[in-house]
Amino acid sequence: MYKDMVQLLSPTENGDFKLEHFEVRNGDIRVILSGINPGNYVRLMHRGEVVMSDTYMEKRTNSSFCANAYGDILIGGLGIGMIIMAIQDDERVKSITVLEKYQEVIDIITAQLPFNDKVKIICADVFEWKPEKGQKFDCIYMDIWNYVNSDVYQDEMKPLKRKYSRYLKSKDESPNRFNECWAEWQAKNNRRL
Repeated sequence: MYKDMVQLLSPTENGDFKLEHFEVRNGDIRVILSGINPGNYVRLMHRGEVVMSDTYMEKRTNSSFCANAYGDILIGGLGIGMIIMAIQDDERVKSITVLEKYQEVIDIITAQLPFNDKVKIICADVFEWKPEKGQKFDCIYMDIWNYVNSDVYQDEMKPLKRKYSRYLKSKDESPNRFNECWAEWQAKNNRRL
């Protein structure tokens, strides 16, 4: 399901954001113990902090969304575009609207990834954006956090889910609809990823 993001994305910088390749070797015990297997990866950095990567943890924690995405989809956070590339060619997916707060991220990623015509990226803050009148979605997925904990769950995830629940299609129209956040269970239960 996931594409080889190292092959698709080249290192570059724009403003405070940096896209870089990195390698984890067998001898990198500290990194391996944190759950990253040896291999070559790509990551998006913001002022020295990892925003998103294509490590196994990222793939694992986004796999349920990618497997269940269908219809008209709203995603909060562009990241490295990994989940969009994983779902855009799925025939069950009609449209993908992505909200990304930083134009620098949009510029870095859209210049390199072959998004299809289902994908629409809007430079907007998920906490402030409102869809066009009457616009509804089958799937809403917020993925804007670099880390999660119970405070993030209470202060950000729950309010976002409340806000966006009114933009879901009705259960009659879309019985499998969902409104979820990345690593929501881990955040709610204050668990490490």
